[in-house]
Amino acid sequence: MKPKRDEDLTTRIIKNFSDILILKYLKISPLSSGYEILRHLHEKYKITFSPGTIYHEIYLLERKKCLRSEGDEGGRVYSLTAEGEQSLADIFGASKQISQLVSDIFSET
Repeated sequence: MKPKRDEDLTTRIIKNFSDILILKYLKISPLSSGYEILRHLHEKYKITFSPGTIYHEIYLLERKKCLRSEGDEGGRVYSLTAEGEQSLADIFGASKQISQLVSDIFSET
């Protein structure tokens, strides 16, 4: 069992990358609802996200034209746009730089 501090840090890191996790999930599961995204993140990372947090991220990603929605107030599903695909590719392409940055942040010097 992880100490509480480690869980808090893990939760913080995962929540800070929730937009990327949403894009990544929609790449493998297009036409997913907000609830399905929320459930996937909870099951995979064992972290409880509030629906408001996830829907806020979805809204921001829509405004950035990274994803689109279909449906109405009774049920909306989301999928990546070409811009979303490109953003995800750019992020994956920069993974070494991101890893180095995270390593620098957590180094003791």
